[in-house]
Amino acid sequence: MRIKQIADMVDECNTVADIGTDHGYVTEIILKRNICKKVIATDLNKGPLENAIKYLTLTGLKDKVEFRQGSGLEVLEPGEADIVIIAGMGGLLINKILRDSPNITDKVNKFVLQPMTAVDKVRKYLFENGYKIESESIVKEYHHYYHILKVVHGFEPIYDDIYLEISQYLLNKKDKLIAEYLNKRIITYKNILDKIQNSRKKELIEKSKLLNSKIEKYEELKLIYDIR
Repeated sequence: MRIKQIADMVDECNTVADIGTDHGYVTEIILKRNICKKVIATDLNKGPLENAIKYLTLTGLKDKVEFRQGSGLEVLEPGEADIVIIAGMGGLLINKILRDSPNITDKVNKFVLQPMTAVDKVRKYLFENGYKIESESIVKEYHHYYHILKVVHGFEPIYDDIYLEISQYLLNKKDKLIAEYLNKRIITYKNILDKIQNSRKKELIEKSKLLNSKIEKYEELKLIYDIR
């Protein structure tokens, strides 16, 4: 589901760069759909790249793929890729990859980003560095929720930091999974509060205040966006 949803976010273009391709599953889907003519599939490590080569050879797609081993966007030339996919890695690492190669990112039309963690940190980086979230989706796999962001260059103001944690795009869309995700976070925070609310430790008192504030914000979002 997650892999398919990442592919669904890729628009038609000439060349896609699949950064951290792993087994090459996303590359396979977008090529079979004729979304692009060519994919540059990269990975930092030799093992995953060899796995992708073997898999995409078996699927008969190897001739449409250029395989490169290297770190982040450093394996690309400016203007070489129309769309860049960075998926299946931590949010802070995604931020670092974008930050380390401005000569590449400046020439990319769109990005599809799927952080495994710290999606709030990714949104914050984007908003502060001249990027705009064009669309967003959320998928659930094995009780985990994953956000997939389609990103372009541009400016998008953030009016409240709560939207770094909870996608305003998905709230406006009334996405069923974002409602489920929001309610799950409220339940999780309430469970934590139940365990620490009687503590006299200063750090836990501060944590209780923070969690109560978060819960109030989340409940406010439910009212504003009519989420049950």
